[in-house]
Amino acid sequence: MEGRHKKILAAEAKLMQKQQNEMNALRKKLENKMNEYLKKREQEHNQILQAYENSKKQIENQQTLERNKLEKHYKTRPSTAKGQSMMASKSMASRSQMGRSTASRRK
Repeated sequence: MEGRHKKILAAEAKLMQKQQNEMNALRKKLENKMNEYLKKREQEHNQILQAYENSKKQIENQQTLERNKLEKHYKTRPSTAKGQSMMASKSMASRSQMGRSTASRRK
């Protein structure tokens, strides 16, 4: 009877060792998959970040071109810009004088 008991214990130990080996293999496989996933996620993040930086740079360049174009336009036509502002100030001055004359009539 004791020989049989020893065989059962040996078989049980062998089975437990086999299960432990399978568990370790599965853990290792899971870790590898997780590392692969994290690496892929980081690559995708870097691609998205690069696309954002490219878009941002493109928009900044576009704005710089537009700003330069406007600055060039106003530098080549300074009399027009000054003339308009002078006309606007004269117009406002005449309106304020009209307002005073109207107010003095009401009294």
